[in-house]
Amino acid sequence: MMITRFLTLLLGASSLLAEIPVFPKLGTEQRVHGELVQADFVHRSGQFRTEDGALIDFTLIPSGIMRYRGSEADLREVPLGTKLTFLMLPDAEGRLTRLITTEDEQPADPEQRKRFIEFTKVRGIAGRIDQTESNLVTVTFFSGQPELFKTTWMADFVVGKGGGKLCVANDELRTWNPPVDGEGFSFVEVRDVPVDGYGCSGVQIVVKVSNMLEGFRKGRVVRMFGAGWKTQDQFYGESLMGYGFGRMQNQELLENPAKEYPEQFPFRTEFSNRDHSWYQLKPGQKPPLFSEHLVFGELVKADVATGTGQFKTERNGELVDFTLIPEGIVKYLNADALLSDIPLGTRCRFHLYQDSKKAFTQASLVSDEFSHQASNAVTWRVKNLRLTEGRLHIGWQLPEVKDYNGDMQRPPDFGHSILQVAETTRVWKGNKQVTLQDIAVGDVLLANVISEQKGQPSRATDLWIGEDTHKALTEAQKKKKGPVAKR
Repeated sequence: MMITRFLTLLLGASSLLAEIPVFPKLGTEQRVHGELVQADFVHRSGQFRTEDGALIDFTLIPSGIMRYRGSEADLREVPLGTKLTFLMLPDAEGRLTRLITTEDEQPADPEQRKRFIEFTKVRGIAGRIDQTESNLVTVTFFSGQPELFKTTWMADFVVGKGGGKLCVANDELRTWNPPVDGEGFSFVEVRDVPVDGYGCSGVQIVVKVSNMLEGFRKGRVVRMFGAGWKTQDQFYGESLMGYGFGRMQNQELLENPAKEYPEQFPFRTEFSNRDHSWYQLKPGQKPPLFSEHLVFGELVKADVATGTGQFKTERNGELVDFTLIPEGIVKYLNADALLSDIPLGTRCRFHLYQDSKKAFTQASLVSDEFSHQASNAVTWRVKNLRLTEGRLHIGWQLPEVKDYNGDMQRPPDFGHSILQVAETTRVWKGNKQVTLQDIAVGDVLLANVISEQKGQPSRATDLWIGEDTHKALTEAQKKKKGPVAKR
């Protein structure tokens, strides 16, 4: 679910792109069986739960492509609850977080193959730049089924033929603005290359471009639109820019400067600069963006008078004492709050900095999941009720936005996840407490949860139904807060 989506990014980002084989050698992977419980379609990340109950975060490597029903598939095409074999690689810290592909031992489904081809044609075929010279760019394409790549696409790869477009992308395969941030090209050469690793299509092209863009560099990812294809932006929220639409309210879907432009940051971030030191707090100064170390945990103690507290870290249960810095902020129910306003046991996000002993104990922000969702304009839409299993299947939903024509439209879900509930989960609608059985498909939710611990999966403590309920709850918290200092 989105409550751990950002943690997935952090774990996935712990290994820089240069440290990952572009096409991992066959046999280097570790195979783990599990059930898909979360997928972030935009950042190509998610979670699965193993057969022994462990929750594993993953991020697809750039050349990684899921397999579902025996065919290539995007993350959004794989239903929640699907049991798969996940082919994993360790990151720089030795954790299995890098996903190569999946297997489901199902016969090839022609309809799934057709869906993936249509999905790819809308966004462009992805590949990696192997070489640039003068105005020539050499690209090897990604594929999860190299035996079918040529039969699917080779008719579009004709030496001397132009009319296509080569567009810069990032390692999540997201493009900026293909109609503008791309270059026309013509094919100079089409080569066969050995398929000696996962994700390699066996096809390499050399194209002549009109202009060499900044992003046309060895090791960078591109997407290619063939001649006659419609060169178009990715969907709102999926594109790195979102041209032609209203302002993006969700900060986590915007282009991430710390990830894309690490040289701008003289300190380590969660996304880059692993060889740098963490930012050190300066008295009286608000810490800069992306300088925090993000830790998830369950609040277990809070002392408003001293601005101190304690939390139990997600997954490993370590107890951490923390102090809210003078410039620190506490958010609860999307309003300024006191530490004491957050019920003990609530899973929170802690933005931490090092103390004089280099321990991460200084907090600039403590916020609950409700606040994080609401501040990023995200709600959960109920897609499926599985109450007998203690589950809700939810889609991650953005607000309506004006399109190019000035019409309001609802962007597609940018992720989905399984939310676990229990008899102890409290449900609220308006100012009344209702039951889990009162939840209906299509309801819009915000929630708070307990943290994931060994032998204790994360589950909802409180669910609030409807945007009117969410707004009223925030307004009530604002009035409760009053003029008291942040501590």
